[in-house]
Amino acid sequence: MANDADQDDSACKGGRMHKHDTARQISFMQQALSQNRKPIGFFLGAGCPLSIRVNHREEGGNTVTDPLIWDVAGLTKVIAKALSSGNPKDPKSWDTIVQIAKEDGGESGNIEFLLSRIRVFASVAGSGNVRGLTKAELTTLDTEVCKVISQEVTRSLPTKDTPYHNLAIWSRSIRRERPVHIFTTNYDLLMEQALEESSAPYFDGFIGARKAFFDLGAVEDEGLLPPRWTRLLKIHGSLNWRLENETDVVRTDEKTDKQSYLIYPSHLKYDQSRKMPYLAMLDRLKAFLLAPSSLLFICGYSFADEHINDVICRSLEANPTAHVFACVFGELDSDNYKLARQCALSTPNLSLLGFDKAIIGRTLGNWTADGSDDLLLPPSILVKDGDNVILRLGDFAALGTLLRGLSGEGMSDVAA
Repeated sequence: MANDADQDDSACKGGRMHKHDTARQISFMQQALSQNRKPIGFFLGAGCPLSIRVNHREEGGNTVTDPLIWDVAGLTKVIAKALSSGNPKDPKSWDTIVQIAKEDGGESGNIEFLLSRIRVFASVAGSGNVRGLTKAELTTLDTEVCKVISQEVTRSLPTKDTPYHNLAIWSRSIRRERPVHIFTTNYDLLMEQALEESSAPYFDGFIGARKAFFDLGAVEDEGLLPPRWTRLLKIHGSLNWRLENETDVVRTDEKTDKQSYLIYPSHLKYDQSRKMPYLAMLDRLKAFLLAPSSLLFICGYSFADEHINDVICRSLEANPTAHVFACVFGELDSDNYKLARQCALSTPNLSLLGFDKAIIGRTLGNWTADGSDDLLLPPSILVKDGDNVILRLGDFAALGTLLRGLSGEGMSDVAA
């Protein structure tokens, strides 16, 4: 199967192309999203905050903006600037771990890989050192990295008219027999803000108000909770999750010396306390995809986490009635989406939707303009260029606009 996927993947740049009906795909998605009985979920990756632009300024006669929160590559550069000595002759711990990653052929420009490496080394260092770094140095570096991440990711949505709000409003727009599930690998609190500002009730696995505690039983028995409560499941942890006294997982805005951040960007876990929320969230993703006729919409995720990919693809293989629509930003043949293409080319019930092309039913093809004139859609979602069509659902802003239209509430109703 892998060889077939490699051969089919080469067609992205070759010219051997099928045609995919844009109108049919959008109509099916609209119909599915309008139902209240199907299990419907969303998976939001690091690309979603990039759709919200801030700090508008003029540079060289052009208007330049920054993303509300950087993606993994951008965040890694910020951390490097904060923690690197900038002097190869006098490296800091950060410089050392980056150099080790380069020597080992790892992703030295990916903070998720680097933080995983830091924690693996710390777990085996003991009273000695690993690759020239002591356990104390690695532990300190872990804390410094998480501190910078916290500073950079602690952002608020600038208005009440964002894609996050559109998703939140859609989630509470009709009375549901099955709860909406929102999975995310992001540490930020943007989804929480949008749900609360939109008066959309949700459950995130924690119980309490002052210092909420993680309730594994409630997460596993979520069927006892009201279906109108959206389930918010943060696979890689969150800014306001803390590990207290090395045993208790709590959610609080306070940060004391007795607490450590519970953010973990890899499947490598180091003790039971850190492992419990992570595995519980992954179990919920698996359980969701194994539910009959479940539909998962992915946005802002490039399939860079192979452990999550494995959960998605294996679950889809075991449940042919489930379907995943993975919407990616930009052209489908981008090198960033190699793993995504491999998953879609080997998984018939995983549709990968790029701006220019799609892989549907393991078949790669261009979008066609046939029937697109009959679709009543905002121009931000579907752009026609002669006989070509650009489908922009991989832009979280466009996906949010689609959801807002289905909710029946106008955009101006919540304008800041």
